[in-house]
Amino acid sequence: MQYGDNVDTLKSDGLQFLTFKLSFNDYYAQDISNKIKSVKQRKIEKGEYQAGIPPYGYKKDTNIKNHLVPDEYSSKIVYDIFDMYVNKGMSTIKIADELNRKEILPPAIYLRIPTYMKRNSSNPSGKYVWLRTQIGKILKNEVYIGNVVGRKFQKVSHKIAKVRCTKKEEHIVLKNMHEPIIDIDTWNKAQDKLSGYNKTRDRKYDHPLKGLIYCGECGNKATLRTREEKRKNGNIWRATYFICSKRNNYSKLCDCKQISANIVEDKIKEVLKKEMSRISITENEIKDILEMCILTGKNKEKNLLNKIQNLNKQLEKIQMDIEEIYQDKINKILQVEDFNKIYEKKQAIRKNIFIDIKKLKEDVEKEKQNSDKKSFKEMKNITYKLLRMERTDKIIYEKLINKIEFDKKRNIKIKFNFKNTYEER
Repeated sequence: MQYGDNVDTLKSDGLQFLTFKLSFNDYYAQDISNKIKSVKQRKIEKGEYQAGIPPYGYKKDTNIKNHLVPDEYSSKIVYDIFDMYVNKGMSTIKIADELNRKEILPPAIYLRIPTYMKRNSSNPSGKYVWLRTQIGKILKNEVYIGNVVGRKFQKVSHKIAKVRCTKKEEHIVLKNMHEPIIDIDTWNKAQDKLSGYNKTRDRKYDHPLKGLIYCGECGNKATLRTREEKRKNGNIWRATYFICSKRNNYSKLCDCKQISANIVEDKIKEVLKKEMSRISITENEIKDILEMCILTGKNKEKNLLNKIQNLNKQLEKIQMDIEEIYQDKINKILQVEDFNKIYEKKQAIRKNIFIDIKKLKEDVEKEKQNSDKKSFKEMKNITYKLLRMERTDKIIYEKLINKIEFDKKRNIKIKFNFKNTYEER
């Protein structure tokens, strides 16, 4: 078989030549890539702006290459964003809403970024909007105080187009390289607010109603969010609320507003308490529940003991394996280095099994203690607390409630598992 360079790969010398040629091509590509990187590095160190499209708020200087000058229209929008955030106390969501209300073109459309323009033409709504994430990026971008930040991204390899985000300490920051849009005092206030106003991850703060709340406007599941803010007196203010997932990530717009988790839970408790007050339960029924709980506990204890027994069998097997490899080492069937590797691996497995057995034994002991505590008096007390809604948790809510919806007026609709729907009007 012959290629464009008349190399016959069916012959051994032809195949060797092709291998050499491909290796040389790779070396050449790597060399070119390194030279390009060096040129870019020197330009970055000079403070030249390297991106093809200028950041929102600026335009390319027609007189000086790779130099930025404020764009008359969009620079005012950037100034207004900082003003709304720092001086008017507006959140990033409210700023995005305000810009969308005024029908101000978002950065990707105003700058006519090709990928977004193509998507915009095929978008059924025909419209792209400001997002809260865009506002956040603008508020954190040092370009607006006259700095040029280089090496934010780095190519993984000259062979592929994939890039990685570099760490902040890898960035090259050149100060006062062009005219700033935002003064340093306003910038510092914005950064202080951004660092003090911390939206924590949902998984850090759980809520018993999480997974049951839905948006009544679009039907999407609501997202749990927790906000924290450090007050001037040093106290931490915290608010937990639910927000439509569409509005949270802006994949699509939704008119539904956020709702406090406390408001929802208080309403749920109020409605459930009213429903529970209609239920009457006899002492014989409580005794039946107690017997069922004791039986469930015994079954759980039995399962735990079976797991311990299986783990003990695994320990015996590992001990036998260790003895066998030890004999192989003595008989010089197994080299010392190989023996040490296998032995260390077996010991690590055995150590993990011991940890699992200890945990299971602790669970068995807890189950025994719980079984001893289960009395008719206690079960009766728990039952009445539940009926009075004095004791609630995630399991109870999931057993009683199918779905909770809230609309843009913060009306709440509850779909129970046991009766008709409750709807607030």
